Amino acid sequence: MGSRLRYGWWPMLLGMFGVVPAVAGVRFEVRAPAGTPPDAVLWISGDVAELGHWNGAGLRLTTSPEGRYVGTVELPPGTAFAFKVTRGDWGTVEKTATGGEIANRPGRASAGEDTIRIEVAAWRDAFEKAPTRTSTITGNVRRHPAFPSRFVDARDVLVWLPPGYDAAPRRRYPVVLMHDGQNVFDGATSFLPGMEWQADETAERLIRAGRIPPCILVAVANSPARREDYTLEVDPRYGGGRSDRYARFLIEELLPFLDRTYRTRTRPEDRTVIGSSLGGLVSLDLGLLHSDVFGRVGSISPAVWWADRAVVTRVTATGHRPVRVWMDIGTAESTPTADGHREWLESAQALRDALVGAGWRVGRDLHYEEIEGAPHNESAWAARFDRVLEWLQAER
Repeated sequence: MGSRLRYGWWPMLLGMFGVVPAVAGVRFEVRAPAGTPPDAVLWISGDVAELGHWNGAGLRLTTSPEGRYVGTVELPPGTAFAFKVTRGDWGTVEKTATGGEIANRPGRASAGEDTIRIEVAAWRDAFEKAPTRTSTITGNVRRHPAFPSRFVDARDVLVWLPPGYDAAPRRRYPVVLMHDGQNVFDGATSFLPGMEWQADETAERLIRAGRIPPCILVAVANSPARREDYTLEVDPRYGGGRSDRYARFLIEELLPFLDRTYRTRTRPEDRTVIGSSLGGLVSLDLGLLHSDVFGRVGSISPAVWWADRAVVTRVTATGHRPVRVWMDIGTAESTPTADGHREWLESAQALRDALVGAGWRVGRDLHYEEIEGAPHNESAWAARFDRVLEWLQAER
């Protein structure tokens, strides 16, 4: 009864008075195939934040008394989305009965509750082992696995050294620190197979062409607590809210280690921090709150919408900082709702306006760009990373 009151009756009652509800419920009912492990947890993974942005998980389903897997997600009315069913990762994604690929399943949130019923024919791991992925790392890379911390979970750190590093023992280099490090250098560890930033190849090409000065790239892997690490505030929908601890890890533990181990420059203008999505959000916060450490910020496709655009309020309260900021957003990063609202794009525009209002100057210490048709994934970010790196590393 509670579910019907929440999703089934109240939208109709509101509609009688001309009120459009802010959210609509989409209920999933999944029938799993024979042979599904009895302790399996099923997930709906899709292309919107509420479904995990294709992270292999997203919305966790629970088992109903009838033995089906059920769950409900709230979305703005009119939101179109695509999804698949998994058991928590892409190695266990749903397949056809003969092991073939299935197309992304479509869905749309309407004003009332919609129920989407799915029959999973088979799971990927019933037919094949996940293919071995070949490493695509290039250049002089040093590995620091399971780097320990008092503040956050241990994680791998990869350090890419520029051409000529070993041959110039007296030279020191600026540092570019990048979040979601699994996606930065290596298609074998990237979130989606083969979709990596190609930061190592791009940096080497720019350095050899004289378009940027030689620099050290540091790829810092995420952890299962990614939302917590990359967000300062708790979002009532998703949790999070511990990036102050992640900042302490970077500033008090990782940077001192890098400075002891490698020939780094340590002025704020010689330290750049770059990330995408929630990584773009935490990059901006690191610049705002620790401008004495990080003087250059790459905020790529930032999740400005997090916690009711809290970062926009923070920019206004904090005011201008001596930090150079690259910020961009793809126009295809959020599916329009029925009324044309696009949360990612409009939130990025609000952040741009707040930065300008606080004193950042477009073309001087702020670059803002909307990339027509660009989606929210590593391939799109790789396609523009050369311009990001060149603008941030340019001497000014």
